[in-house]
Amino acid sequence: MNKFTIKELGREEKFDPCSIVRNVPFTQASFYGDWQESLGRKVRRFVVSDGGKSVAYFQIIKYPLISGKSYLYIPYGPVISNDNNLDLNALIEYLSREIKDISKKENAVFTRLDFTPSLQDTLLDKYFSKAPSYTYHSAYFQPRVEWHLGLMKDENELLADMHKNTRYSILTASKREITTEIITSDFQKYFDLFYELMLETSKRNGFSLHPKNYYENIFRHPHEISAYISIAKFQEKILAIDLVIIYGNVANYVFSGSSTEERNRMPAYAALWKAICYAKEKGSNQFNFGGITAEGDNYRGWDGLTAFKKKFGGNEVRHSDFYDIVIQPFWYHIYNFRKRMKRLRS
Repeated sequence: MNKFTIKELGREEKFDPCSIVRNVPFTQASFYGDWQESLGRKVRRFVVSDGGKSVAYFQIIKYPLISGKSYLYIPYGPVISNDNNLDLNALIEYLSREIKDISKKENAVFTRLDFTPSLQDTLLDKYFSKAPSYTYHSAYFQPRVEWHLGLMKDENELLADMHKNTRYSILTASKREITTEIITSDFQKYFDLFYELMLETSKRNGFSLHPKNYYENIFRHPHEISAYISIAKFQEKILAIDLVIIYGNVANYVFSGSSTEERNRMPAYAALWKAICYAKEKGSNQFNFGGITAEGDNYRGWDGLTAFKKKFGGNEVRHSDFYDIVIQPFWYHIYNFRKRMKRLRS
């Protein structure tokens, strides 16, 4: 018989989902929770044990809604052990009760779950409500499909597997005097330029940014994470900057910005290729380009970005559907109604 117990972890206690699952998304890392707290959001971390053995971890973040309401979200979590001896059905039932209790104590309208690894819908349908698809697209929710590139091949093989136009762009950047560099310290020195290029990129491509202090907090505390910056320059002018975070065995392409100047020299391609090569050098086995749009998804406006990422080679990684624990049905209906109306107008 399972003897599950749950414990909330303090800031000084070890929160280590990578100890039970390989390649956990960094949204379930402590430093990600710290970034959310820097924006004034409440973050709580929990571990579930079975007979003293850790079998699940989750980091839960509180987000505001209208009329003083709120909801909770576990980005790419809970993280569930892939131990073959684990009674998965019993664990999911236990988690459903415990997270519901946490939700009630936080007076949340609902809690959204996003399991890692992905679990069968037939299991999740027993204990949770599947979220309507029109509520998926939000700046706060993680994308359902990401694009990964395996790094086990050598650099020449990686180049050969790319789309010919991407390979050409990388080689062209070198011929047109673009130089690249990896930065592993003194991130703040580059922050103002990074943010300027992010603003320029967001205006050019029509996407919104987090508040400036969100990015600034990351650059202020690089020692707390395994991260690096890849830059591409023409002469002494920096034209592209990429921020990559390594968590577990995965290098995550998190943020990037590029100038509208000298785009014919392909600096964005050069910076990203340098970032990929450095990730391989550091021992990462996957390079995660982040979210893409895929067939059946509700993410609009990502077509150009998706094409750019896919041309580097790789494969789709599909995450679990969103599931909700509904605590306040009336306000949950209002939330979904507003999301649906916004979706219809877009």
